[in-house]
Amino acid sequence: MKVLVHGWRVALLLVLLAVALLAGCGAVDDTAVSDTEATGAPSGEEGTPHASAGIDYATLLTPADVEQVSGLTGLVTVAYDPTVGAGGNVNIAEADGQLVAMLIVQDAPFYDVWKSDGETFLREYEPAVGEESFIGPAESVTTDSYIFGFRQGEYAVVVDTFFRVQGVTKILSVEQLAELARIVSSRL
Repeated sequence: MKVLVHGWRVALLLVLLAVALLAGCGAVDDTAVSDTEATGAPSGEEGTPHASAGIDYATLLTPADVEQVSGLTGLVTVAYDPTVGAGGNVNIAEADGQLVAMLIVQDAPFYDVWKSDGETFLREYEPAVGEESFIGPAESVTTDSYIFGFRQGEYAVVVDTFFRVQGVTKILSVEQLAELARIVSSRL
């Protein structure tokens, strides 16, 4: 009888262990939220947002491009650090750290997300850069546009500018953002 009870316990333990192992190897949890679904900005290497692999983002928008369009000098690329606002694939700042421009490249479906999220989109921009473009953010966020977005092929792109830390002056105009977007578009 002891052998039968002991054998039953071992069999039960093995069944429970097998169930636990199979549960860990089972189907993907469809209720889990990916970085992309949660934030709209999937994480790439070292946490930077990304679209398709193989893009050299640093060649799409350079400090020299921003200097040429804006007349500013001494601009540098700064590392990805969303805690200070540098949340793009490319973040360009003045030597003192004041952010000037940010480039975000995503997969094309993000264009529609940006247009419908209630915050990013203000109105269409004409003449379009790429296949279609917009400026933003929505008036509920601010009345001063600092976002220029466009869709081109498999990419959705946003070029943003910043406000001076000491004041409410926007660094780049919508026209300058559109010019930077044209530069990026020509390099995609």
